[in-house]
Amino acid sequence: MKIDLRKLYALNNIDITEEVIIPKEYYKTTDIINLKPINVKGNIMINNQDEIVLNVNIKGTFILPCAISLEEVNYDFNIELNEIIPETHKKGEFELELLDILWENIVLEVPIRVVKENLNTNNISGTGWELIS
Repeated sequence: MKIDLRKLYALNNIDITEEVIIPKEYYKTTDIINLKPINVKGNIMINNQDEIVLNVNIKGTFILPCAISLEEVNYDFNIELNEIIPETHKKGEFELELLDILWENIVLEVPIRVVKENLNTNNISGTGWELIS
C-alpha cells in the first residue's frame, strides 16, 4: 500500500479506503495459518509540525490453529491506529510504503493461543496422558 507523497503534501490530507493483502512471507514464520485480506479505512495527513500522521481503522481475520485440536480457528481483529510516521524516505522518493507499518500493528494482535468454540473436550487423551476437567 503506497501513498503518493506529492499528493499528500499538496492536499495535506488523503482519505484511505483499501483492501490490503499481506504477503504470506510476512507471516510464514508465525503461528498464523492464513490472513484474509484486511480492510484499511481512515486518513493520512500532514500536521502542524510537517509530520505525517496516520489515523486508520484496520479490520481483518486471522486463521490460527486451535491450541487443543489444531483445527483452524477464525480470529477477528479491529485496530484503531493513530501514529506519527517518521520521515525515513530518501530525498527524491515520492511514495511512502505503509505495508510494514500496518504489519507491525497487525502482528501485535495475534493472541498467544485460541481455542475453537464448542470444542468437545471429553475423552481427550494420548499415550500416557489424559485431560481431566
